[in-house]
Amino acid sequence: MNRRGFFASLLGSEPETFFFGVQFVIATLASDDTGNRLRKLIADAARRDNQAEKPQEKRALYKQIIAVVLENKPYWEYGYWDYLIEESDTNTEEEFDSWVSEISASMATEGEELGADVDEVHRLSADKGYIVVSMAFVLEYAPHESVRRLIEDMPEDEYWTMAGFAELCEALRRIDFEYALRDAIFIMPGNEDDGFSWEDLHSAGWDYLKPLSL
Repeated sequence: MNRRGFFASLLGSEPETFFFGVQFVIATLASDDTGNRLRKLIADAARRDNQAEKPQEKRALYKQIIAVVLENKPYWEYGYWDYLIEESDTNTEEEFDSWVSEISASMATEGEELGADVDEVHRLSADKGYIVVSMAFVLEYAPHESVRRLIEDMPEDEYWTMAGFAELCEALRRIDFEYALRDAIFIMPGNEDDGFSWEDLHSAGWDYLKPLSL
């Protein structure tokens, strides 16, 4: 995932959309059920079929997801986020599709990765100490001024801090799904018996992640 146009300048007419994506890497213990709680919230919403697509249902789902993520704030270790404004040389839909396709591709091999023994083709360690929560959105620009202000006003020295990511959680909570054009959420790994190791998260494909400081 690149950071092209990280804060694209606003030139000409007001943009119509912007992209906002964020990933939280959460340290877990073998007895921790955080990943399963998050997966259950998503599965329950999916079982509600059309109800889950209503703006109020989506807002409720994401607020529950964010609440669980915030509960685990002491265990955030790495993260990543991006913010891209639609302009003549940038496309928020393409950025969204890029995030979704890359995450989906990394989840496609879960069955081959799962196991107690190390398979160096897929994993560098059999330890299962981390989960990754990823959220991505294409949002209408004008109705989300408060979301944009939280992102745009963040001091640069807070970009990769616990406080900065807590502000991103507040921005996520303010999304109005009446004006959300695209949204996606992934809990990785998607299997309740699996997790990522420290070695996995320092291997190729994860090098964009940033350690979060206090």
